[in-house]
Amino acid sequence: MVIDTHTHVVAPDQSRFPLHPSGVGSTWYREAPCSADELAGLVAGAGVDAAVLVQAFGAYSYDNSYVIAAAAERPDCFVSVAIVDAEDPQSPATLRTLAREPRCTGVRLFSIGAAGGRQPTWLDDPRTFGVWEVCGELGLRVVVACLAEHLGRLRRVLEHFPEQRVVLDHCGFVDMSRNAGDLYALATLANLHCKVTSHVLEAASGSAGATTVLEGVVAEFGANRVVWGSDFPQTHDRPYHELVALARRACANLSAADRDLVLGGTARSLWPELA
Repeated sequence: MVIDTHTHVVAPDQSRFPLHPSGVGSTWYREAPCSADELAGLVAGAGVDAAVLVQAFGAYSYDNSYVIAAAAERPDCFVSVAIVDAEDPQSPATLRTLAREPRCTGVRLFSIGAAGGRQPTWLDDPRTFGVWEVCGELGLRVVVACLAEHLGRLRRVLEHFPEQRVVLDHCGFVDMSRNAGDLYALATLANLHCKVTSHVLEAASGSAGATTVLEGVVAEFGANRVVWGSDFPQTHDRPYHELVALARRACANLSAADRDLVLGGTARSLWPELA
């Protein structure tokens, strides 16, 4: 089973699901939008069995309407991960409401600011712990998007919630050719899972090589704590099936068992709703 743990969708009907750009990242959602129906076809055509729809903060900010609707309408192949404003005191209640929606399986804590601005520092702030507590109570998964400079904050919050399973987007945006040790220092945290995306593999292709980088992540975390995500269509420099092929090539030197875990087995353990 192959599971893509990092995809985004943009609604074709913008009167029903209007964009709410956050100002973070590129305008990929205007340049290369992809609806849930389109993504379902691409996923099936590339030999991918299921996908996690991750709320696109750049396109919709905290309005989860479309990602929730998209997963609910295609339960055969999708689950969703929503985003809430961790600094909003109402977010624990908001998360409880979202968790009642079909196929909503977790929350993405997006701790990355706009380009040129100061990066958020709330990731390990006790004032945000109510969100984590709701996730633990309801069995929701936590997906964290933060830059390498805040991995220390991530460590502190993971140590505070050692039973909460957490997935780190894009390997924490660590420069894997120079500073992989910054990521590997977190490998002792048994509740942390590493999401290796196309961004990580493409950045590695001109340095140590995608296969070498993936082997290193697996060696440190274990294949049972590594998942793959395409980041499509935010990453749209090539067709979806080529992003899937990139992941398969990066796994070429792994054992068959580890390859199966990275491409789908670990994701299936995190998101049993997709099994």
